Amino acid sequence: MTRLALPETLGYVISGDLVFGKQNPRGRTQVIGNIIEIAKENNADAIIPGYGFLSENADFARAVATAGLIWVGPSPESIESFGLKHTARDLAVKAGVPIVPGTEGLISSEDDAVEESTRLGFPVMLKATAGGGGMGLATCGSAEEVKSSFATVKSRGETLFKNAGMFMERFYPDSHHIEVQVFGNGLGNAIHFGERECSIQRRHQKVIEECPSPFVTRRPDLREKLCSAAVRLPELIRYGSAGTIEYLVDDKTGDFFFLEMNTRLQVEHGITELCYDVDLVELMLRQADAQLRGEGGLSALALQSMQPSEPTGFAIEARLYAENPMRGYAPSPGTLQIVEWQESAATRIDTWVRTGTVVSSNYDPLLAKMMCHSQSRYGAIQRIHEVLSKSRICGPPTNIDFLAAILEDKRFEKGDTMTKFLTEFNYSPSAIDVLSAGAYTTVQDHPGRPSMGRGFPHAGPMDPLAFQIANILVGNRPGLESLEITLEGPELLFLGAAVVAICGAPMELKVDGNPSSMWTRLHIRAGQKLKIGKTTDGGCRSYLAVYGGLPSVAEWFGSKATSPGVGVGGYQGRALTAGDLLAITKSVPDILSSPLAIPERLLPEYPHHWDLMTMIGPYVEGFLLEEDVNMMYETKWQVSHNAARGGIRLIGPKPKWARADGSEGGSHPSNVPEYGYPVGTLNWTGDDPCIFPVDCPDFGGFVSSTTVIKADYWRLGQMKAGDTMQYRPVSLHHALTMRTRVNDFVEAIQKCVDGSGFDQIQALTYSALSSSKDVGKAVIHLIEANGSQPKTSYRQGGDDYLLVEYGVGNFDLNHRCRVTALSKALRESSGDISFPNGLINTVSCCNTLLIYYDGLRISQAALISHLLHLESEIGDLSRAKVPSRLFRLPILFGSPRETAAINRYMETQRPYASYLPDNMDFVAKNNGLEKKDLKDILLNARLIVVSVGFFAALPLCLPVDPRQRICCPKMNPSRVFTPAGQVSWGGSCMALYNVESPGGYQLTGLTIPGVDILGSKPGYSLNRPWLFEDFDQLTFHEVQEEEYERQLALFNSGRYDYVWEDVEFDMEEHNRLLDGTREEVEAVKKRQGEAQRKMLELEDELMDKWTKEKAEGKIPVDQVEELLNDPNILPLISPHNANLWKLLAHEGDRINSADQTVAILEAMKLEINVPAGDEAVGGVVEKVLVREGEVVDAGGRLVLVRRN
Repeated sequence: MTRLALPETLGYVISGDLVFGKQNPRGRTQVIGNIIEIAKENNADAIIPGYGFLSENADFARAVATAGLIWVGPSPESIESFGLKHTARDLAVKAGVPIVPGTEGLISSEDDAVEESTRLGFPVMLKATAGGGGMGLATCGSAEEVKSSFATVKSRGETLFKNAGMFMERFYPDSHHIEVQVFGNGLGNAIHFGERECSIQRRHQKVIEECPSPFVTRRPDLREKLCSAAVRLPELIRYGSAGTIEYLVDDKTGDFFFLEMNTRLQVEHGITELCYDVDLVELMLRQADAQLRGEGGLSALALQSMQPSEPTGFAIEARLYAENPMRGYAPSPGTLQIVEWQESAATRIDTWVRTGTVVSSNYDPLLAKMMCHSQSRYGAIQRIHEVLSKSRICGPPTNIDFLAAILEDKRFEKGDTMTKFLTEFNYSPSAIDVLSAGAYTTVQDHPGRPSMGRGFPHAGPMDPLAFQIANILVGNRPGLESLEITLEGPELLFLGAAVVAICGAPMELKVDGNPSSMWTRLHIRAGQKLKIGKTTDGGCRSYLAVYGGLPSVAEWFGSKATSPGVGVGGYQGRALTAGDLLAITKSVPDILSSPLAIPERLLPEYPHHWDLMTMIGPYVEGFLLEEDVNMMYETKWQVSHNAARGGIRLIGPKPKWARADGSEGGSHPSNVPEYGYPVGTLNWTGDDPCIFPVDCPDFGGFVSSTTVIKADYWRLGQMKAGDTMQYRPVSLHHALTMRTRVNDFVEAIQKCVDGSGFDQIQALTYSALSSSKDVGKAVIHLIEANGSQPKTSYRQGGDDYLLVEYGVGNFDLNHRCRVTALSKALRESSGDISFPNGLINTVSCCNTLLIYYDGLRISQAALISHLLHLESEIGDLSRAKVPSRLFRLPILFGSPRETAAINRYMETQRPYASYLPDNMDFVAKNNGLEKKDLKDILLNARLIVVSVGFFAALPLCLPVDPRQRICCPKMNPSRVFTPAGQVSWGGSCMALYNVESPGGYQLTGLTIPGVDILGSKPGYSLNRPWLFEDFDQLTFHEVQEEEYERQLALFNSGRYDYVWEDVEFDMEEHNRLLDGTREEVEAVKKRQGEAQRKMLELEDELMDKWTKEKAEGKIPVDQVEELLNDPNILPLISPHNANLWKLLAHEGDRINSADQTVAILEAMKLEINVPAGDEAVGGVVEKVLVREGEVVDAGGRLVLVRRN
């Protein structure tokens, strides 16, 4: 049997043989039409609707029958009979089934509701007659509550079920929710498969179910009464297929009352299958087969032969939801970073999720149904508890610990589970509830992922000194995961007791409103609030360490550090936001009960001016003039407002440069062929200087001229907007001495905390910092070209990086082949210079190999000596054959996504340029081509991967044929947004952006991305979440938008199969191509040079015009960023990934109260109000940043408020 998966979004499909989907269907009517159309196109003869909204949609069932297909479920008439609860009550009476005292027919008005509630006696339950799934219900204990609930229930019924009708029933607080599984053949015969206990509910939705019911098990005669009454209902209406009769059972008397009939398969049907050895879905299909044969249904004899007598054993189901039980079960959309199930022979887990699944805000938050069976109820409890406690689900908050806690409750052990169970249940997890997240708070550990590479940043703390000391104070190892807090901290509610410390730049700190101290071990009691306010002086980052760390945060490649730019690590790969829940350890050792504080004399200094120690390199000689070098070290630079983990921009003079252009690297003298970036380096993006800290890209094509030494990383990490800084050149010896001193200081703090006292420690001081008069040279060794040996330059990048460069700055695959050979030789090295003994990572790129090593374990001189030895053994590679894979990828030209990205750039960054509004047209003209010629190159070229990295394993590619090597400058300024799958050109290379990201290459088409962060899609794994490797070859074939969207949907759903074949790249053949096309290549370069001169003139003209207009204030570019730099501007953010349903704040509106709603979000069928908050009171809305109907991310800015 072929299974056709027909979801509303393909992102959730993991098991269909064939997968289909219509993009963004408008309403259920269109969804129904789409499903039937697809079923008929693929010769399906039946549709089984599962147990979602459509499963009880009579119109759907009728449309399926009209289309000549079999509806695997009850008839439309049966669905309609029980679809309205008030008519279902009438049928129950007719069948002789007791009903709950309630209204006859529907309630027409609020006054009628009050009158009926008084007649029935409180408490009562107000119900939407078409409701289901626990929605459209309200329990009322007084006439006032009836009045306040009337409009809400009516609205939910109308919105969710297209029916505003309501009725009322008496509410029994001491009762059980028990249901009976029935099955009818549509011919007037029905059987049952026993009962299920479903009393433990939140928001009237089931959380834990049992089969059989422990309450019924204690009353043997009750099962017969419940089940015989249940069978009468389907027999009365000649019901065909599976269904469920739900009862309210009084705890004291055992009296039972009909609630409703669910005319579909129930979520919890699995535990009935475990106890009665039946496959209900198979039975539904057998019934459908009988209908298809014209028999109307299963025979009475066949059906009765299946009637069981008693259940075998006991089964329990726990529903795993993506929700926060401590926040009223608020839904928690997000990415599941780890999904690991604890399974055994007696375990059944029905789930649609896996590692990497994105939980959308558009659907019910149910992740899995976790079921266990045993011969005894006690055994079933033990087994399901083991599943819950040993399964690992990391990502957004879930209720997994909440479920385990329910199973530990004495009342549950006794089987004393009534519908009010959760209202009386005390759940006290060991966790931190994030009430507000602060400006930018992330999970970091030390040292992060320095050996990861491939465009995934090092990550880790920006200030490793304060980070490590905070951990030491609370009894952790120095590198354990903690929170990095930038500029303004979070407010945290500790649900469990904890020992914490906050170290770093001075910030406001209060516990339950009372001022507290930094650099001190603090004991937080359960229920206390810790509020970390704004920085009060110099520095911008502090660190909150908690004893035991943050155990529920997922590791990614051995680290919990967050790199928000590429969405990996930490909590959801992002900064924290309100509503996040961080588990902490449940017990704190007595040894940490004593108070402890770092003496004030030992605290690091956080000034507003910073002198940073630095070493020259990697690119200086031949790139910068001597006066540029002097300027670099003599300037008192100002830190720009663009100062973040990925880059710290500086404001100051521009270099004059020692050359006119960047040759094959690009048209600007700052351009070079891409190479690996050292952390801490000063990078010149055009004429603009930017320091690259721990979240910087790992390679790029701009000159870097000096690099902060590792001992000063902590000081670099504390610089903030408005500060000033100056570079102090130091020698390698000085750099290593200072690093040893910092390391010794941390070790001394550790010994003191362990009990030796602080008297003997010397503080880290920088007041007498001196610098070297001789800044030295960037190139510390050089091999001149000789035969097959190319010119080889060894360039230093601080005290831990060395860049090996082949050639003279031109693209040459012979050099790239040599880079690969050198990298392989280093990987295979053993002895004192090897990866087990001090080598950390390498970045291979174009003509260079960046080597990251531990300068305290391997001397620079020894490394150079080792590299010279390896170089002598590499030999001539001009005839080498390199393993390669040839990929065939789709490409879409002129896509709406690409157009939207360019429009966004024009609206928010730069309104006009030589490359706007059409990047493709610009790239063509810049090479003396027509647009169709450029397309031909893209569709006919083989593009060889010369590096994988920059940003999320981006493949950087060079056309194999030198005649096809088009050249173009990068955008200036670079974009803040690039669509995932974007094919782009910059310099002489093509880049494929695998994820949404910043970028500067020109946009030239869309293809399928080549990365899967959590490694769950075909072609990927947890250990290899990238697709492309060095020397892979990419080719493109053109597709239209509909086909591209189909393939992209397959990729997003984990169903895409890349097309590729194993080949060899023959260097000898390639060199023959180079020799045979030299004259043609010269002609191409001449044509390109003439075209580029014209485009450069146009660009200079437009850049001057734009610069002048910016200065005159005629164009509101960067308006939002400028507002955010205003200390009186407060951004109000979204607490969830959600749809913006209603925007209630408008520019000029005054915020009158903290609970004033500025926006209403819709997520997982819930409406979520976004209040203004205390800080916004009295302010005025300055800028609205979003529109109704937009999807907003958690932490995304909605409006900006100007505070008085």
